[in-house]
Amino acid sequence: MFFCRAHKERPCAAPPSKALCRLLAVLVVMTVLQPLAWPLRAADNATAYYNKYNSLSTEQVYKQGMKEIQAGHMNEAMVCFTIAAGRYVDDMDAKEKRTCAYALNNAGAVAMLRSDYSMAFSYFTKAIEIADDSLLYQSFNNIAGVYLYFNDYANARKYLNMAYETGFRQKDWNSMYNTLHNMLDLDWDTDSLQNSMERIARFRQLKEAPHDEQYQYIASICDGMEAYHHHSYPAAIKHFEKAIAVSQGLPFQSSHEIPVNLYIANAYLQQHDYGRATHYLSLCEKASKENGALDMLIKTYRYQSLCYAEAGDPVRSREAKYRYMEIRDSINNANEYGKIKDMQFFHDLGNYEKQVARLTSEKKMHDTVLFSIIGFLLVALVFLVVSLIQNRKLKRSNKDLFDKNVALLRQEEVEQQLRKAYAYKKEQLEAMESDNGRYKGSNLTDESREQLLARIRDVMHNPAEFCQEDFTIERLASAIGSNTKYVSQVINEMLGKNFNTLLNEQRIGEVCKRLVDTEHYGSMTLEAVAAEAGFKSRSHFIRTFKKITGLTPSQYQRMAKEKFEARQA
Repeated sequence: MFFCRAHKERPCAAPPSKALCRLLAVLVVMTVLQPLAWPLRAADNATAYYNKYNSLSTEQVYKQGMKEIQAGHMNEAMVCFTIAAGRYVDDMDAKEKRTCAYALNNAGAVAMLRSDYSMAFSYFTKAIEIADDSLLYQSFNNIAGVYLYFNDYANARKYLNMAYETGFRQKDWNSMYNTLHNMLDLDWDTDSLQNSMERIARFRQLKEAPHDEQYQYIASICDGMEAYHHHSYPAAIKHFEKAIAVSQGLPFQSSHEIPVNLYIANAYLQQHDYGRATHYLSLCEKASKENGALDMLIKTYRYQSLCYAEAGDPVRSREAKYRYMEIRDSINNANEYGKIKDMQFFHDLGNYEKQVARLTSEKKMHDTVLFSIIGFLLVALVFLVVSLIQNRKLKRSNKDLFDKNVALLRQEEVEQQLRKAYAYKKEQLEAMESDNGRYKGSNLTDESREQLLARIRDVMHNPAEFCQEDFTIERLASAIGSNTKYVSQVINEMLGKNFNTLLNEQRIGEVCKRLVDTEHYGSMTLEAVAAEAGFKSRSHFIRTFKKITGLTPSQYQRMAKEKFEARQA
C-alpha cells in the first residue's frame, strides 16, 4: 500500500517527567544521607582486590589472574592482569616484559567478554607496543576479533594477515594454522573466498612444517574451500568430511567440527539438496547448544532460515529467523547489561586512589553541596509541574497522530480494493499490448503511464516482494516487465516521489500493520518486525518511521498495545 505521511505540527517526544521524578527522589536521599558514603563504597571492592594482590611479584600476580579466570572470577582476574601490566618499564628484563604483554592481552580478552571493546582495543594495542615477535600474533588476532565485532572486515583481514605472517616468521605452526582457519572462515562467511586462494597455495608449499593432525585438518579445510570456490561441491564435501574425521583426535573437538559441518551444509545448499543441508544444520544446532557456542548457533539459524526459504517452507524459515533474532537480541541485551556493570568496576579500579584522596575536600564542600541541592530541588519542582502539564498535552497529540496513521492505513486498503476493481473492468474492455507491456519508444503516453502505474501498485502492495532486503528499482522494473527509466519516470510524475521514498513508505506501512496486529506480532521485538519488513539498520528504521508517521516505533507500538488491551477489556 502507498502509505501517506501523517502531519507533524507538534513534537512527539514526551518530556521526561518520570525520569525527573526518579531524579528528585535520588536527590532527596542524597540530601538526607551522607553524600560522601557512596565514593567510599564504590571503591571498596577494587581497593580490596588491589591490596590483596599488589604484594605479589609480577609473575605470581599474573598466574593468580589465570587461576581466577579458570574459576570464573572475572573481576578479580582483571585486577591481577591490570596490576601486572601496570608494572611495565622499559628496562625490565625480557621475561617480566613478556609477562606484562601476556597480562595486557588477557586483560583485553576479559574486556571483550564484558563487551567493552574500546577498553579491549586499548589493551591489545598496548600489548603490541611491548610484545616481542613470539607474542605479536596473539595481539594481532585479538585486534582482528574487535574489528570483526564491528563488521570492519577490511581491518580484520589486515590484522589476521599480520598475525599469519608473524606466526610464519616464528615458525609457530599451531598459531599460523589457527590464524589461517580464521582467515578462511571470514572469507567463506563474507562470500569472498577468492582472497584465500593465494594463502592456500602458499600453505601447500610449506615443507618444514610437521604434518601432524592439526596440519592435516587445515589441509583438508583448504582443499574443501578451494573446491567450493570452483563450485566443485561434491569434492568440497569430501574434503570437509575428511577434516571432521581428522578433528576427532584434536583437543576441543566441537570447536573444530561445528564450522566444518556448516561448510558441508552450505555446499549441499548450493546443490539444492535441502534434505542433507538440513541434516548438517541440525548437527550444528545440537552441538552449538551443547557447547554454548552462541556465535555458531546464530550462524546456524541464519542458514536454516535461508535453507527452508529456498526449499519452499516459509513457516520453518520464519521460525529459524525468529530464533536467530531472539538469540541476537538476548546476547545484545546481556552484553549491554554486563558492560554497564563491568565498566563501573573498571572505573573504580583505575580511580579508587583519586576517590579516596577527594574525600577530605568533599567533606568541606558538604554544606555548600547541601544548599545547592535544596535550591536545585525548588527549581526542579517548578519544572516538574510545567513538564506534567506539557506531558498531558503531548500525550493527546501523540494519540491523535496514532489515530491518524491507523485511519490512513484503513483508507489506503479501501483505495487499493477500488483500484483493483477498476483495473479488472478496464482489462475486460482493453486488450493488453502485444509486447507484454514493455515500452520500446523513448516517450511514454498517458495511457502507458496509467498502465505502468497500475502494475507498480500491484507489486508494491505485495509485502512478499517489497519486504525483501535486496528489493531494488531494478527488481521492480523486472517484475512488471519494464525498465528502470520508465519506472522511475512514472513514480516521479504520477506519485510525486522517488523510488526510495515509495519503498520506505510501503515498508513503514507494513510495520504499522504488524504493530497494530498485536495478536500475531505482539511478542516480536521492534528489531525483528523491522528486519522482516526489509530494514537492515536499526537507526535507519527508527529515523524513517518517525519521519513518515510522526511517532517513534516504540511510541506507536505502545499505543497499539494500549488500544488492543482497551478492546479486550
